[in-house]
Amino acid sequence: MYISPIFLQTALYIVAAILIIFIIGITIFKYRNKLKLWDKSMTLASVVLLNCIYSILSYFFDFPYELSSIITGGLSLVAFGYIVVIIWELIKNKKAANTK
Repeated sequence: MYISPIFLQTALYIVAAILIIFIIGITIFKYRNKLKLWDKSMTLASVVLLNCIYSILSYFFDFPYELSSIITGGLSLVAFGYIVVIIWELIKNKKAANTK
């Protein structure tokens, strides 16, 4: 199956736009409800957004392959770590709620 680079680049723009809208919407919601603005889910969204922005920039600029691998791989690893931490905290909170 062949997926054209133009389709992948367009999909990346869409993902970045959705993430930006998500971050702005969550920030407005938290500000209006006087909640803590920065948490693990906001950090996760920011890391994924940085990864998207770097990928978009690599389309316009010719970065070395090694640099691209380190940055995108590192950001993906950090994002995966945050997903694991968020899931772990949800499980821990569920167990704590069940023991009460």
